[in-house]
Amino acid sequence: MKMRDRDFIEDVEDKILSDHAVKSRCANEMRLHEEAEHPYRTAFQRDRDRIIHSRAFRRLKHKQQVFLITEGDHYRTRLTHTLEVSQISRTLAKLMGLNEDLVEAIALGHDLGHTPFGHSGEVMLHSILSGRDDLDGLIRPHDIGGFKHNYQSLWIVDELEKKYFAFNGLNLTSHVREGILKHTRLNRESIRYRELDTQAIHFEYDYAFSLEGQVVAIADEVAQRTHDLEDGIRANLVTLAEVRELPIVGEVEKDLGVVRMLKSDPYAYRNALITGLINLLVTNIATSSIDKINYIDNLTINFKLFKEPIINFGNDIDPKQQDLDYFIGERIIRIGYNTEANERNKKMIRELFRYFLRHPEQLPYYVRERLVRWPVLRHGTYESGEELDRAMRVIADFIASMTDRFAEISFRTINE
Repeated sequence: MKMRDRDFIEDVEDKILSDHAVKSRCANEMRLHEEAEHPYRTAFQRDRDRIIHSRAFRRLKHKQQVFLITEGDHYRTRLTHTLEVSQISRTLAKLMGLNEDLVEAIALGHDLGHTPFGHSGEVMLHSILSGRDDLDGLIRPHDIGGFKHNYQSLWIVDELEKKYFAFNGLNLTSHVREGILKHTRLNRESIRYRELDTQAIHFEYDYAFSLEGQVVAIADEVAQRTHDLEDGIRANLVTLAEVRELPIVGEVEKDLGVVRMLKSDPYAYRNALITGLINLLVTNIATSSIDKINYIDNLTINFKLFKEPIINFGNDIDPKQQDLDYFIGERIIRIGYNTEANERNKKMIRELFRYFLRHPEQLPYYVRERLVRWPVLRHGTYESGEELDRAMRVIADFIASMTDRFAEISFRTINE
């Protein structure tokens, strides 16, 4: 037996992957900081491993997806959502002859920047950092760039993770960094992370240039559609009768013949429905995307980088999945977040921010050291705008890193 080292893996990729796939060979040269090649792991395998071993990845298990994780053991967390996105991404990559290690790395890192308490925490931090909330007159309202989880995810892997002596961050390749940033909308007009290095990731374009990056973006949508629907049914926010009125559910029932389960075993029907829905969406994406790529190839245009979305739903399914998305947004997401618990959690995030802005000495030492110097709050304002901006971003980074549980513990501590 001979060791299948990095050279062997890269040779295999050259033989079996699509011409449009991103190959691992030479990807190591696309890091922010120069590093030597690994003897038996490709660059994208190393990126994946670095993300898995990061503290930010471990914290995902205690972060809310849609439903509070204290309300049931079977609701998705950020970690289980991330694993589902990774699985769907790998399936699509294998179907299309794309680089599975690359899509896995992007998928595992795409949600590292999410706050505690899901969307509620993100909304509150964005309100403060975009100047909409002056924290009861504590600061002068001004926009320092807002907050969005995909930017925060990139900021974590570029700067906040501390695992290596030679550099901050995880030093990932540019293809992984771009896929993480562009797994959702950029909102360049309202979001600005001034210290992010956006060179080599085509920041001027909304979509990932690699097909692998686009695969993760749409796999994220498939995972959200299906697990939010399942969790919404489990939480009794919607009934099976209401769900069955959706046209896309009719497509699933037609293919699976599961209607007979409804009366005898609604639980089995729900499981079959979610499984069939994932299969329908993944098959449709792969089929329609391959057709589009073949059309491009027939035009004799050898695209290596795509400046528009190639990986997408087919025209036959797209309107139906949009109806599903709207149904989930109105009947599950909006209601799921519009609860007293989520309002309390938003206030908790706000009070934590106010406290640490007034008492930066209470921040952990590894957070304090990122401040130029400990700022002094006088009459509700910092001594300089630069100090205030820096402190606000550093405090936002700290709060965003918290798990739901740690945020609650911190809130109780500052109110003792």
